[in-house]
Amino acid sequence: MKKKQLKIRFILFVALVSILAVLLVLYFSFCRDGNYNEYEAPTVEETTQEDVTEAVTVESTSDEAGENVSEPAEEENATEFSVNWTDYDPVEMLSGENWALTLINKTYTLDKSYTPTLSPVIEGSSVTADTRVSDAYSQMYTAALNDNIVLTPYSAYCSYSRQQTNYENKIQAFLLQGMTEDEAKESAEKRVAPAGASENGAGLSVDIVSASAGFASTDEYEWLTQNAHLYGFVLRYPEGKTEITGMIYQPWHWRYVGIEAATEMKSSNLCLEEYLTK
Repeated sequence: MKKKQLKIRFILFVALVSILAVLLVLYFSFCRDGNYNEYEAPTVEETTQEDVTEAVTVESTSDEAGENVSEPAEEENATEFSVNWTDYDPVEMLSGENWALTLINKTYTLDKSYTPTLSPVIEGSSVTADTRVSDAYSQMYTAALNDNIVLTPYSAYCSYSRQQTNYENKIQAFLLQGMTEDEAKESAEKRVAPAGASENGAGLSVDIVSASAGFASTDEYEWLTQNAHLYGFVLRYPEGKTEITGMIYQPWHWRYVGIEAATEMKSSNLCLEEYLTK
């Protein structure tokens, strides 16, 4: 009986071990293929510092190389414009955005009927100019006063008929000096433009203090050479530019062209003709 019981126990033990073995196999098999395995982060391509540096280099502006992937749009420069000289009309340009740069001379003349909107260049003065020019001159006049400089306006706008009279009178003056008619006309045109060929007919210029070459030695002239560009004025007929402008040196004759153009013309020593064709 005792041996039989031992045999039964042995069989039960073997059966139990077998069952445990089967359970262990199933357990490990389920855990390996199921959702209970240790969590692993998804594979992500590693980004190195070198990669980051390279990316920044591509996307940013390089000061050393001067290369930009994305550059801001350049601001429109009011004075950078192209002129169609074939169809150029001073009167049309005077009504446009770049009116202050209107070129008026013996080649590009004003229509006889053109009259600008006029106002005194300074309060209480009988000298008038294009209102847009008068506003700028008034500012310059006030600034000069603060430096004890008085920029007395001598003349500015001149009508078509008055300009023609001035021109003819100048011719007669040279004829009386013994010049031939051709010589008198050539000399006159370098000093007083014929009607329609003078920018005074558009009220764009102001003759200051006097119409004398001696003005170049005055404190007023010195102040203008240092400061006029800050208010948009330039010496219209500089010394040494007669072959370009067609006019002799006139230190008293100052033309409004706008602050930006005046500043560049001064720094580059350009007259208006050179500035417009550079």
